[in-house]
Amino acid sequence: MRSNGSQALAIVLAAGAVHAQDTEKTIYGCVDVGCPASTRDSANDNCTVAGRSFPYVGVTRIPTSSEALTGLTWSKGFNITGDGERRFGSSYYLGSPADLDLSNTGACAIFFHGASRSISFETDPATDETTQGTCSDAMGSACVDALTARARNLDIGDGASSEEVCARLRDDLRENMDDACARITGGSWSNLTTVALTGNGAPEPITSQQNASSNCWPVTEKQHDLTLVSDYQVQGGNLVNEVYEAQWAITPILTLFYPNGEGSLVDAADASLSCIKVMGPALASVDTMDNGTTDTEGGAASLSISGSYYSGLMVLLSSFIAFIA
Repeated sequence: MRSNGSQALAIVLAAGAVHAQDTEKTIYGCVDVGCPASTRDSANDNCTVAGRSFPYVGVTRIPTSSEALTGLTWSKGFNITGDGERRFGSSYYLGSPADLDLSNTGACAIFFHGASRSISFETDPATDETTQGTCSDAMGSACVDALTARARNLDIGDGASSEEVCARLRDDLRENMDDACARITGGSWSNLTTVALTGNGAPEPITSQQNASSNCWPVTEKQHDLTLVSDYQVQGGNLVNEVYEAQWAITPILTLFYPNGEGSLVDAADASLSCIKVMGPALASVDTMDNGTTDTEGGAASLSISGSYYSGLMVLLSSFIAFIA
């Protein structure tokens, strides 16, 4: 009996290790973070976070060069609301280790909403639902280098608040176009949203009370905090292509951290660019969907493995409990 229990435990641990070692992904979706199935139908997910519900989410790591900032992520949820006027909504969350202290570190984020129509992750064939990559893939490494260098070299000055620094960076981006990014912008950056991540008035992590309505925590490390940083809504249309473009849009986010007093987590400005989108397929439908690829192409096989992970792991856990009971 003990031998059988040990074997079952080994299988469970091996299954978890295989799933955890999927390091090739740059963006994770409901299949990876375990979104609950929608109660309205059996083919869609419903990730509800502090009162906001999303059928699709995406999570990507912030590619910081500072060891002290390791583990930070951006999450995006997309939904469509139709109370009176149809709206396409995107919500952006900062994921962070619970013990991360940014009290003496300045930080801000700039969301490049205007760039979404001009960028894509090049895939063959192109499948916007499942395609993923980095900002270098979507915008070109030269543009990424130019934007992060501009942020690192910003004249922050003494005594400026995070809000003032973020506004200064936004204005610098609007007034100075880097040649490497010209093909994306058409001449100037438009529709920039700026949010100070630290300082007075900065967004706070979701509290336990706010989290009472949640059935989902869209981060790869479930013990991490989530902070709602920005909501972005546009008027939505009824045409299929309008929904498609809005749903799978890629949003570049420039994140800047800089020293702001003794005990700062960084010694110098740390800037990075993250490109986030929501990811398909829905976890609820992945076991039965047919994506048109063959096993030899790797597409259907990889989807089935990811989608079956959670249900398979539960079966293995049940078996293990039965063995040791």
